[in-house]
Amino acid sequence: MFKIMTKADKILIIFILVASIASIFAIPTLLTSAGSEKQVVVNIDGKEVARFTLTNTPESEFKEIPFEVRGKEYKARFEMKDGKVMLHRLPDEVVPLSIHKEMGWISESYQMIVALPIRMYVTVEGATAADDDMFDIIVQ
Repeated sequence: MFKIMTKADKILIIFILVASIASIFAIPTLLTSAGSEKQVVVNIDGKEVARFTLTNTPESEFKEIPFEVRGKEYKARFEMKDGKVMLHRLPDEVVPLSIHKEMGWISESYQMIVALPIRMYVTVEGATAADDDMFDIIVQ
């Protein structure tokens, strides 16, 4: 009678599972640029409204960014500490739910904070000077 799975099949399946689980942890680490100066980028409605350096100090450092929604001026308050940034609660009249506050601290380029009603998102980027000179793809 024929065997459905051989020993080689079992080894291949185990190898694929281990490689898949390892990639879950390895890819985010490989995507981040260690040692480079990180920038916090604030975008509203697809336009960059602020960019500032992410500080790596044990004390909290605060930065306020002014923005305008429906003709009224507001301020977004950011807290930076230990190389991470957090957006504090925005006013209820522009963002009724505090989901952006509950997103907590971000420090890597694959993380973001989103305040959907005003289409605001906050990301962390590495130094972009070297990235501007690199080609992503060349088509002939």
